[in-house]
Amino acid sequence: MGRTGGDGSLLQRINTVAVLRSLHGARPLTLRDLAQAVGVSRNTAEDAALALVRAGLVEEFVPRTDERPVGRPAKWYRFRDDHGYVVGVDLAVHEVNVLVTDLAGTERSRHTRRLDPGATADSRVSTARAAIGSAIHEAGVPDTRILAVGAATSGIVDGDGRVARSDRLPQTRGHRLADGLAVFPGVPVLVGNDARLATRAERWRGTGRESDNFVNIVAGRHITAGIVLGGRVLQGVHGAAGEIGVLPEARWRSALDAMAGWPDDRETTVRAAAAGNAEARARVHELAGHLATGIAAIVLTVDPECVILSGGLSRAGHTLLDPLQQHLDAKTLFPVPIRLSTLGHDAVALGAVRIALDSVEQDLFDTDSARLAAALGG
Repeated sequence: MGRTGGDGSLLQRINTVAVLRSLHGARPLTLRDLAQAVGVSRNTAEDAALALVRAGLVEEFVPRTDERPVGRPAKWYRFRDDHGYVVGVDLAVHEVNVLVTDLAGTERSRHTRRLDPGATADSRVSTARAAIGSAIHEAGVPDTRILAVGAATSGIVDGDGRVARSDRLPQTRGHRLADGLAVFPGVPVLVGNDARLATRAERWRGTGRESDNFVNIVAGRHITAGIVLGGRVLQGVHGAAGEIGVLPEARWRSALDAMAGWPDDRETTVRAAAAGNAEARARVHELAGHLATGIAAIVLTVDPECVILSGGLSRAGHTLLDPLQQHLDAKTLFPVPIRLSTLGHDAVALGAVRIALDSVEQDLFDTDSARLAAALGG
């Protein structure tokens, strides 16, 4: 968004942002609650709240009650989650998944389309654009209310949103996906690596929401990792933090090769192992040994509170988790618990939603933003 220059007093802008922050993501508050939360007078809190009401960011309401009010009812205010919407796009290898949410991250619609892994980057983007259009239509919201788009892709994504390399989708190398996904004029498009965004989703709404330091192992057709330190997802200088699987010594490639050699598919093998079949159990234990080697290398490097197992292999549950924990404990200095992800197939798209929401919130809480200037009549 643009800058306001000298429009409005700095103190007025600071107070208005403080009131907005207090209402955003919180329960409704009275003027007295707002004034106490922000540390300003009741009149100052009311001026800021009314400016935000005029801007459509906040609404004033009177709670319904069966009791007859005595005197004038208190004024209550709440953030308008429907002030705008964001789009999260998971450009996976075989499909594109799109989520549309309001500003609270509440899902309003979703849409999925198949993708040809061998299709050109432009063709994949074209399919994604069509999926975005369908999702917006299904959500029933106007294009003008879309405030940001987040997107995830397989491969290393640099700070400019360009795919620096991708072993699974080599045709996307060098492409700035943000340019192709700029469906809405003037709306920012943020692009990131799928594993790092899945890890962001774990920190936001998943198993890692109570932990500031964890490792997320994303294991399915491909195996990689995301690392959270101090509450932040580690990206690295080149956007490649957690890509330990490229080292043969990590044995993640061996894990994939082992599963490829199973006589039955993964689900059948896991079910047989869970039922006590000795051969199936041996295969799962071998898989756990391969996985634990790379996981141990990361654990010994960053010393996390826990490890999260996500992706398709997380559906194996404790049939895989228990031997994996045994192998990991044998390779590390301290026992680090492994926990299962609860996000399932939505993890990457939710991470894309989260970076879109971060962009919107950064703008909303910027005392120099054009959106705030509009709220204040600047």
